[in-house]
Amino acid sequence: MDTAQASFHRALFISDLHLGARGCQPDAIIKFLKGSRVETIYLVGDIFDFWHVGKIHWSKAHDEIITELNRLCHNGTRMIYLVGNHDRKAREVAHKYFEKIEIQETALHHAANEKKYLIAHGDQADNRVFQFHFMTLLGSRIDALLRSLDEWLNSKVKVNSKKRNFFKKIILQFNKTMFMGERFERLLTNMAKDEGADGIICGHSHLPSLRMHNNVMYANCGDWVDSLTAITEDHDGQIELLKWKPEPNSLSRSVLFSDRHLVYGQKVRI
Repeated sequence: MDTAQASFHRALFISDLHLGARGCQPDAIIKFLKGSRVETIYLVGDIFDFWHVGKIHWSKAHDEIITELNRLCHNGTRMIYLVGNHDRKAREVAHKYFEKIEIQETALHHAANEKKYLIAHGDQADNRVFQFHFMTLLGSRIDALLRSLDEWLNSKVKVNSKKRNFFKKIILQFNKTMFMGERFERLLTNMAKDEGADGIICGHSHLPSLRMHNNVMYANCGDWVDSLTAITEDHDGQIELLKWKPEPNSLSRSVLFSDRHLVYGQKVRI
C-alpha cells in the first residue's frame, strides 16, 4: 500500500481474530493490517482458535496475516501478545508463527500523554464457571454451529435482507447477556484502578466500546468476526475506537469514538 494511504498509529490494540475458527474474517484483517503503520501492536488475546475440537478453517489469507505481522516486526514494530481464553497454548503456538514477540498475561501501556493503561484480554472478569476450559470449547462449538446454520439459511432459502444473519444476532445477544454489561466493565476498570492505571484496554466480549467508569477509561477492541474494530493511540496519546469499513476500490476506516469526547460518568453505546 502507498504510504500516503496508510494510517499511522503510535499503538494498535486488536483482539479476538480467532484465526482458525469458522467466523474469522481474514480478508478484512489483512487489509486492515496492510493499511496500518504502527510503533507497538498489542494482540489482546484470542488471536488463534485451534482448540475447539472442530474443523480448522485456514486459507492463504490467514498465512498473509502471519506474514504481515512478521513484516511489521522486522520493520521495527514491537509486538506484545496477551494470552486469551481461546489461546491458552499461545506460548508454544505464537513462537512457532512469530519471529519477534513478547507474551504476557497482562501489560501496562504508557501513552504519549503520560497516561497509563492496563492491557488484558478480559476473561479475568468472567464468572468462575466460564473460566473452565471446557466452557470455552463448548462456546466455540456452539458459535461454529450457529454460523454454519446462518450460512446454510442464507444460501438455501430466500431470506429478506432485514432477517439475514438471524443466528449471528443470537450470538451477539448471548455475548451481551453472558458478559452482563456493566458488571464485566466495572470489574475490569477496578483492576486497572488497583494497578494505578488510567484505564483498561481489553477484548473478550466481542462488544466494542469506549467509555468512562468512575473516571477510569474502559476500551474494548471488539473482534474480527462481527464488529471489525480496533483501539488505537495516536502520537498525542489520544485513544480512538476504529471500525474497518471495506468499500469498493478503497480502504477506509471510521472513528467510532475518541477519548477526547469522554467526560466523567459518560457512557457511549456503540
